[in-house]
Amino acid sequence: MKRIFACMMRVAALAACLLTAACEDNDDALTTQRQRIVSYLTSTHVPQLVSEDEAETSLDPEPAFYELLDQQVYRYISTYYDDGRENRAVVEMGDQVQLTYTAYIFTGSVPRTTSVYMTNDATVIAALVEEGLNAEHWNSDPLTVNLGQTDIIKGLELSLLGCREGDQVEAYMTFDAAYGSDQVGIVPVESSVLWVYTVNKVEKK
Repeated sequence: MKRIFACMMRVAALAACLLTAACEDNDDALTTQRQRIVSYLTSTHVPQLVSEDEAETSLDPEPAFYELLDQQVYRYISTYYDDGRENRAVVEMGDQVQLTYTAYIFTGSVPRTTSVYMTNDATVIAALVEEGLNAEHWNSDPLTVNLGQTDIIKGLELSLLGCREGDQVEAYMTFDAAYGSDQVGIVPVESSVLWVYTVNKVEKK
């Protein structure tokens, strides 16, 4: 009996060790992805962005900035300073939203068509066809999302809340806000992704 108990304890200890190692690996991957996103946004991105906190103290009256949502999503709204934006419908939980979007596997450099894994943007589809993609099952119908009901990745839902109708948005997501440790289509496990989208329409429910 003592031998069985000792064996069980060793198995439990091994499982705990493996779980701790996996958590540490995940933490390392998330830290790397966060650093890569911030580095891109503040150096390579056009325009170069500052954090939301830095924007509040900037001498520039309209600084281009990114927001950090729940430590997982970095959102840039390029239309943030558009005239009349404050009068457009705000996206809230329960709303129905229509989007034109392109989703990329984000590697830390300027997104390219070779990194696209989903889109309904007719211009992007045409570019992909030119590069030899079979677009038979792709279409440019708007993506309709019912926030809180439609099964979408966490990062997309987070990035939509607070946007306004007509906004053009870039949402950079760490893997825990996207597909986690699953491989989805051509998206490798634990991948950071980027969704570039336009909020075409907001319907209040």
